[in-house]
Amino acid sequence: MVASLSLAELRESAFERVPDPPALDQVVEDAGRQRMAAYYLYSAIIAGVIDNDDLAPAQWPAKLAEPMQRMGLTRLAPRTTRGLDAQLMSAEQATRQSPDRQSDFARLLVDQINRGVFGPLCGAADSVRLATAGPQSGQDLELIKDNTVVGTCKVQDHWELVAQQLAGAPLLDQAAQAEGSGGLQSRLESQLKETGISHAVSWGTTLAVNIHPLGAAAGYGTRLVRSRIRTGRDEAGTLHGFGSDLRTLRTADGELADRLPETAA
Repeated sequence: MVASLSLAELRESAFERVPDPPALDQVVEDAGRQRMAAYYLYSAIIAGVIDNDDLAPAQWPAKLAEPMQRMGLTRLAPRTTRGLDAQLMSAEQATRQSPDRQSDFARLLVDQINRGVFGPLCGAADSVRLATAGPQSGQDLELIKDNTVVGTCKVQDHWELVAQQLAGAPLLDQAAQAEGSGGLQSRLESQLKETGISHAVSWGTTLAVNIHPLGAAAGYGTRLVRSRIRTGRDEAGTLHGFGSDLRTLRTADGELADRLPETAA
């Protein structure tokens, strides 16, 4: 029945159902924020901030509810595990369901920090590792300098940092473009006085993750979508180049195979 309708009739039917549809830019913005909301919940679950059954906003602790509300993510957040899994990759779904997910989160965090994903460590530290002793064994980070522990912090404190990285959120460089370095610096200084967030990452990363300069500005979700598109294009370009290399090798292999009988003769 629908197949027999003209495009004009389909358009008219759509407007009857949704007389005031959102503009395309709003749809893109919501898509970005929806992705961010899903990864906030995912990171909070695997870090142990909330349980799998605590997806309803009324059950969120303040450390999750406050940034979700500030960034306009609450209304777009999945309300069920099925809805959350629809936003995640298969490996992430398995991690969310794993009984060892907090250990997985801790190892993921250590790997990301030591690879420089969040920028350089502040202070004298040059790497981090999971604590190996004490009542919170495996859930504390030790900051290391020349094989000596120079500080510690909680693994769970970094759930938001990981959430933004997994969602593909643009960090400090785009934030600086949106607000200017002077404004960012003053907000950073204020934030550092108000929060005891871990000192395991640089000032710049602390700013980008905990103050959310982009979250306070219009177009946060749109920038996130554009960032993901740009990443996808970069990956596609890399795969295209890899494919070209394979074709070159295949051609060279064929030419070599053609010459081998002649050489043997």
